[in-house]
Amino acid sequence: MDESTGLGSFALLGDADPVPQSLFLAFPEQAKTLTLLYEVSRELTSILDREELLRRVAERVKKIVNYHVFSVMLWNEQTQLLESVFAMRYEESIPARLRLPLHEGLTGIAAGERRVVRINDVTEDPRYIRCETGVDARSEIVVPLFLQDRLIGVLDLESTAPHAFTAEHERILTTLGSYVAIALENSRLYENARESERLLRSDLDTAREIQRQLLPTGAREVPGLDLAAAYVPARELGGDFYDFLPYGEGRLAVALGDVSGKGTAAALYGSLAIGTVREIVVDQACNPACMLSLLNRRLYSARLDSRFIAMLFAIYDASSRRLMLANAGGPYPLLVRDGHVKAIRLEGVPLGLLAEVEYDETTVDLQPGDVVLFASDGILESENAEQQEFGPDRLTALLSSLDRHESARCIAERILEATDNHSGPGTAPHDDRTLVVLRVTEEKASDLMKLPIIY
Repeated sequence: MDESTGLGSFALLGDADPVPQSLFLAFPEQAKTLTLLYEVSRELTSILDREELLRRVAERVKKIVNYHVFSVMLWNEQTQLLESVFAMRYEESIPARLRLPLHEGLTGIAAGERRVVRINDVTEDPRYIRCETGVDARSEIVVPLFLQDRLIGVLDLESTAPHAFTAEHERILTTLGSYVAIALENSRLYENARESERLLRSDLDTAREIQRQLLPTGAREVPGLDLAAAYVPARELGGDFYDFLPYGEGRLAVALGDVSGKGTAAALYGSLAIGTVREIVVDQACNPACMLSLLNRRLYSARLDSRFIAMLFAIYDASSRRLMLANAGGPYPLLVRDGHVKAIRLEGVPLGLLAEVEYDETTVDLQPGDVVLFASDGILESENAEQQEFGPDRLTALLSSLDRHESARCIAERILEATDNHSGPGTAPHDDRTLVVLRVTEEKASDLMKLPIIY
């Protein structure tokens, strides 16, 4: 968030009209005062950094009121104290460490009694509290700062000369105080917004890392299978997910899902689906159609309105090179064999919409060199600046050109690169892009007594 953006949200002041030149000739002192207020009214609406804001106020006030120490204390609602936030001695910043309750010291009295306190000689006033400013103050003027009757703080000026501040100074500073109060509130709101944004960014970064760690990198001990996955969320958190699951000796289950919507809610729903699948597998490692029915029942019972999941679930059996699949509304898987691309057409209702759903199942006998691609719709729907989708034709052309010996990882990277090139630089991603590539190799299933290892 830049300062102009923050100001758009919090601005409370408009620009004052400039002072007519004729007024300088007739009433030079009044014109000088009005010029100060005009300059302050313009500047305060454009400065959101508190330190810079108060430094600029101190510089402007110095042109009319000859002070030696300028300081600002803000009211802290939590501590119920006035706390120094800025102090300037002559033209140098000095440490500001004073904290006072209301009705204590001249600043506390001004704030507590909600009135300007002007003292001609502080050495004769028992209420005066000496501060370590390096200046022997003789006179002081304290102006309370209010915003819609709410205490913001106080503006405090000190001078080494007695009787340094006049009734005219009091009027000027009182008028100026209303501008300063608004500007300080703007600054506070801006800082709060920036801190909230920082915390949100930190939370999103943590959530993104947690989501990334939920997704496996690959699987081994599956003879004859080269496997790769890729995941590129459109936002900090994505609604797509995939998973690999040991499904018995020499058998691996693959899941790929796409949650409706995007962002944090979609990511959490996807995490719920992953956890539920893993729980079901432990209790009942059934066929793909059965798995989707069980998962659908669990997600429907969660009663999350307007949320559903399109999902593919498949089991690869290394001993027979056979792939069993079921589909709950996801894009068709693609089979690439000898340069030809064929969609494995399988329909199904997305998960979480209906209480009881039965899913169809199909089996594909694979051969060495075959490639099976599971991809979320974000791959096909990747758009360029002209809102043209990557589409099935481009994906088919890419898959048809694959070399028989290209690895699953290389295939996944080529698909992502192609969608990136199609979208072009500077084009915001339309949707999460997720894919899983299975490539059948010549390796024989010599040892099927091992469970797949997910990593």
